[in-house]
Amino acid sequence: MIKWISGALLAVSLMTFAVPAYAQEAGSATESATESAPASPSAVVVAAQRASSRGAEEAIDKAAAARTLRDYYDMGGWIMHFLVALSIISGAVILERLWGLRRGSVIPRRFLQKLRDHSHRREMKQVLELCASSDNAIARVLRSGLLHFDQGLANMEDAVETSGQHEATVLRRNLPLLAALGNMATMMGLLGTVLGMIEAFELIAKTGTGDARVVASGIFQALITTAAGLMVGLFAIGFHSYLRRKVEVLEIDLEEKSFRMLEDLWVGREQGPRSDTPPAKA
Repeated sequence: MIKWISGALLAVSLMTFAVPAYAQEAGSATESATESAPASPSAVVVAAQRASSRGAEEAIDKAAAARTLRDYYDMGGWIMHFLVALSIISGAVILERLWGLRRGSVIPRRFLQKLRDHSHRREMKQVLELCASSDNAIARVLRSGLLHFDQGLANMEDAVETSGQHEATVLRRNLPLLAALGNMATMMGLLGTVLGMIEAFELIAKTGTGDARVVASGIFQALITTAAGLMVGLFAIGFHSYLRRKVEVLEIDLEEKSFRMLEDLWVGREQGPRSDTPPAKA
């Protein structure tokens, strides 16, 4: 009896160690068989699709790299013509204002030096002649104030302030137009995008959504006008801010120098003309 029990225990032990080993060998054999087996038709289709997708991406990259500025312009459509026109007009306005707002044309240094010399000598007649013969903003402002010289300092300052407001309006000329051109360029770019999106969705309605590249191509073309409009708008609005700040500085300087010159002339109104050496240039 003891022999039979010992034999049964030995058999159970052998089965405990043998079954896992057999299962491991069977699994290895299955994996090797799977690796050596030919690919299924579905796997072949997936691999072919991936290869086709990679080929399409490479073709798109090559096409994008080969595009020129003319190609992008043609893709933007008729909106690009308006954006080019707006950019040309904006550039012309900017150049005109940069030339007109030169400090030498608004408050010339040579004119101020001559005016200081005559003012130091109390030569009112020469001061009036100099202001009448000069064509710049500060000469016109001073001339309007000197015409009221006999009416008191307060009347002179009122006349200078009124004339200064007129000159400030002249200095700000075309700046509102430049701001409007910048806003129009941005809106025209957005209009081109909306029209392009309408065309893209119309194409989707006709051909369906099977090919996403058709939709992406239409949206890509539509966004070109947005980029172009934003570039023109940023160019115009940026220069508008710069020129407006320049005008503000010139207005303050013009008013300050005009009031100071009139006060100097008013203080020495009762003193006779002087012939001493004029003060050094500040």
